[in-house]
Amino acid sequence: MSSDKFRPIILAGGLGKRLWPLSTKKRPKQFISLFGDLSLFDLTLQRINNRDLFKKPIIVTSEDYISFVEESLSKTGLEVERVILEPESKNTFSALALPVLASMKQNVEERYMALPSDHYIPFNKSFYKTCTNIKNLFKSEALTLLGVLPENPSTEYGYITIKPSNDELKRVKSFIEKPELDKAKQLLKQPNTFWNSGIFCFEGKWLGESIKTHRPEMYSLLSDLLLNLQDDQIYFYPEKEKFSKLTNISFDKAIVESNNYNYVAELDAGWTDLGSWHSLSNLQKKPEHGLTLYADGHYSKTEKPWGYFEVLLETEFSKVKILSIDPGQMLSMQMHEHRSETWYVTQGIATVIKGDRKLELYPGENVVIDQKERHRIQNFDNEVLEIIEIQTGTYFGEDDIVRFEDMYGRKDFH
Repeated sequence: MSSDKFRPIILAGGLGKRLWPLSTKKRPKQFISLFGDLSLFDLTLQRINNRDLFKKPIIVTSEDYISFVEESLSKTGLEVERVILEPESKNTFSALALPVLASMKQNVEERYMALPSDHYIPFNKSFYKTCTNIKNLFKSEALTLLGVLPENPSTEYGYITIKPSNDELKRVKSFIEKPELDKAKQLLKQPNTFWNSGIFCFEGKWLGESIKTHRPEMYSLLSDLLLNLQDDQIYFYPEKEKFSKLTNISFDKAIVESNNYNYVAELDAGWTDLGSWHSLSNLQKKPEHGLTLYADGHYSKTEKPWGYFEVLLETEFSKVKILSIDPGQMLSMQMHEHRSETWYVTQGIATVIKGDRKLELYPGENVVIDQKERHRIQNFDNEVLEIIEIQTGTYFGEDDIVRFEDMYGRKDFH
């Protein structure tokens, strides 16, 4: 029946490693207040507070994050069906299979929507429109994914190709893992191609049968874990020793890639997974989104002969910058006494001198520059080179530079 609502499963156990040092194991990105006093987790809870579409959610997170979850539930006033507190991370298959098998005792035909809690969706009305389409055309014996039309050749997302049709829900042709840049550029030119948002819908009975078929050993382990769960139990702590026996595998690998019936519904709601410093800094440049990562509301931007740098974050033990290097320009050959640096290329092609080695780095690639190691970045390409620089050490002043060679005639500062 098209009137059935979705039971959201909110996945909130990720570490957001690509946003280190902002996102840490102690407080990962979904629990950081990036929008005033609201986190991405808060915004996810607010988004599903729509009684026409959603039932009370199930939250799956680490037992270490219970205080963050309770704080957000108090802040948003949302009631939950259940909170599953994992003793360790076993990836997304376990995080989805456990709550579904637990709920099947009450309703085998429950409809679920899996939602990562660390994604940003600014246009909730458009999100609700897509959810309504899926609800009205629900495929009980298939998986329906939310796909996003690509805006650029991103190497940060997986891709989905579909079979052309005029239907609202289109059959999946193939899944493509996070591609290299050349492949991403090809995909951008292809029609019927989407980014995989990581949001998807399914029926509990379908998933239960899929687990029995594709992962029978996991079905037994998961069922055993649920023997101690009471039907009305809100907070569930799976037994640590039993949980450790689960295979660490993603839902995509365990179920999706071997599933014969996958569909895509287009999501046009400004979605981004905010999975990197690059995507976070792009969002900060659009004030209408209200991102408040930096206290003064704008970057600390410093012009240089080679371009400019912007300070994104500074803590006692780390500093994060964006370096923007103009075509044909380069930084000085230098080293640092008190810090090491990690460079992530987000745009352009970087020619890097690291000690005695010469490297060419493309978007998505990185390199570590050790303390007291000679290094230089050069941009021989015809487009601007953008690099995220993460400094770690004991001192981050611009005077911690020993310069050996500089095309601009400087001897003292960066």
